[in-house]
Amino acid sequence: MGWNLVNIYSDPGFSGATLDRPGIKKVIKDVQAGRCKKVIVWKLDRLSRSQKDTLILLEDVFLANDCNFVSIMESFDTSTPFGRCIVGILAAFAQMERENIKIRTSMGRHARIRQGYFHGSHAPVGYKFAEKSNDLIIDPYYSKIVREVFQLYISGRSIKSIGVEIKNKYGDKRYDWGNNTAVRRILSNPIYMGRVTLGDQIYEGLHEPIVSETDWYLAAAILEHNKTMDKRTYAFKASGATADNLLTGLLFCGYCGARMYARKVSKVKKKYICHSVARTSAAMIKSDNCTNRVHPYTVEQLDAIVIEEIKKLSLDRSYFDSMVDQMKEEAPDELAAFQERLEEVEKQIERLLNLYQSGIMELEELQGRLSDLKEEREKLQANIESLEAVPPPVTLDTAWSDITSLYSVMESGNAEEVHRIIHVLVDKVVVLNYDVTIYWSFC
Repeated sequence: MGWNLVNIYSDPGFSGATLDRPGIKKVIKDVQAGRCKKVIVWKLDRLSRSQKDTLILLEDVFLANDCNFVSIMESFDTSTPFGRCIVGILAAFAQMERENIKIRTSMGRHARIRQGYFHGSHAPVGYKFAEKSNDLIIDPYYSKIVREVFQLYISGRSIKSIGVEIKNKYGDKRYDWGNNTAVRRILSNPIYMGRVTLGDQIYEGLHEPIVSETDWYLAAAILEHNKTMDKRTYAFKASGATADNLLTGLLFCGYCGARMYARKVSKVKKKYICHSVARTSAAMIKSDNCTNRVHPYTVEQLDAIVIEEIKKLSLDRSYFDSMVDQMKEEAPDELAAFQERLEEVEKQIERLLNLYQSGIMELEELQGRLSDLKEEREKLQANIESLEAVPPPVTLDTAWSDITSLYSVMESGNAEEVHRIIHVLVDKVVVLNYDVTIYWSFC
């Protein structure tokens, strides 16, 4: 063609769907600076796969700076009116092809998920990818941590305290255990009971589960319950109520369904009153003719009824013992998992030291990572020594005592402790005149 080549620009690894690419930015800069009179591409979609971006480049960059645009494959030149017209038509087809590729890719991904395959660039905590595929396989070390997270949460521990314990016990710096999100993400991910997700849909996965369905759904129920509890606690504080009114936030009218609140009816007496009857707030009224105004219970009496019912809850010792036996049978080989992880940490330390000795990395670059690995090594060694030591005698009676101590708290605990227990065990209490119905959160 007799043209002199000024420069070659490329954008490897960048999508043609955007102009946020280093190569195309240099092209625009050089055209605006008047360094070239033609921009040549092999094919139009090498410039952009967006019709809008193509036309902007053509009109506002190239032609505005007296620079023509040439595509070799499509054989057009924007120095002619026909060439400029063809660019607009072909740009539309390039954009359509890009959108079709996105649709085909999305359809393929969705199909694989429905078949049970995990789709993601990073394996979830507790899993790793098989060497020659993206199939999930269990990581012996991190899967133990995942099981412990579920066990701690189901036993009543808070998300924050679980993160702190995992961080202190294992010394792991790979995941941010100090952040509540890390623990919450584990507890809410169906992947751990052998499922894969697509939006709100859950499908049977092809990978091995880390926890049972029972444990996963139990943890999910506790998560949902705690969300409700957080809302109740906020409403409880916002209302100015005290722990003396133990059922605030739980009481509902059996006639109209409105909430009930504690109010003084005399100098020495308080009762829970239906909002539809009290008519103190228009937003809380559910009926204009609610008749639930004659229940005989004072606040103290109604609180005492619920407390007494909680005390009557029976715990089956034989069921407890069978659950303990089942947990022992299903317990993974923790010692082997710790030893395998320790070997991996030792190898990482050795690799870092080799990089330093060979002069590839400076000591300052290695110090932070070495410090983290040494800290984790110390935690692992401590856990291994603990597991290798002679185990203490089984203290099932102690565990049973911890569970049944709930009832002693109900009898002798302070108002705040009793309030907390009631709001964990009880979903709602419905009152209709003399009738009191308790709905438990675990049923």
